[in-house]
Amino acid sequence: MLFSLVRKDFLIVRKYAGIMLIASFLIPPFMLWRMPEATGAMGFTLAVIFSIFMLTQYVSLKECRYPKATTLLCALPYPRKMIVLSKYCFCLMIYAVCCLVFGIDTIIFPKLGVFDIRMAAVVFLAVTIPLSFYFPALYKLGYERTKFVFVIIIMASPVLFAFLFKPENAVRFHLDRIPTTALAVLSVIIGLVVFSMSAMLSVRFFENSDLA
Repeated sequence: MLFSLVRKDFLIVRKYAGIMLIASFLIPPFMLWRMPEATGAMGFTLAVIFSIFMLTQYVSLKECRYPKATTLLCALPYPRKMIVLSKYCFCLMIYAVCCLVFGIDTIIFPKLGVFDIRMAAVVFLAVTIPLSFYFPALYKLGYERTKFVFVIIIMASPVLFAFLFKPENAVRFHLDRIPTTALAVLSVIIGLVVFSMSAMLSVRFFENSDLA
């Protein structure tokens, strides 16, 4: 049941999935060219943020345009809880694809560095935090009110990262000083806990919403 709902979301974005796949592949080497001091961390993070929020926003847009489709899903043997959880699984699958694409990037462009579990875990945490606020707001306030949050995140991310990685600001992430296992496990646990709490809140909002 959950797989079918996730598959439905991927079918909705199938026209743009290829474009985002190419974009997620090109963003890291482009950022390496523009900001060599950022290595591949900034490019990978931006690729994940862009891919997840762009595709998620497109699904939300389509569901807003055709509200009867969501009503029909709820009328079928699809619990509202599963409909909400499918959105979270949808994001996790996009994240997994971005990890695979960046791994290929590091092979083709060695200057991006090595893609290790520490980077994957830290980026996972960094992405789940804004998503954990976005989804409850989406189910509570609706697409029209939350689309501005999407615009702010997409537009602010490059500016924020550019500021953080400027040489004069001297912001660096010394991941080598932290044990790999401890950093990865802690980041994933915190990310999953925050994501789970967000999912429970989103389920509560969606179950109390009126789809009539």
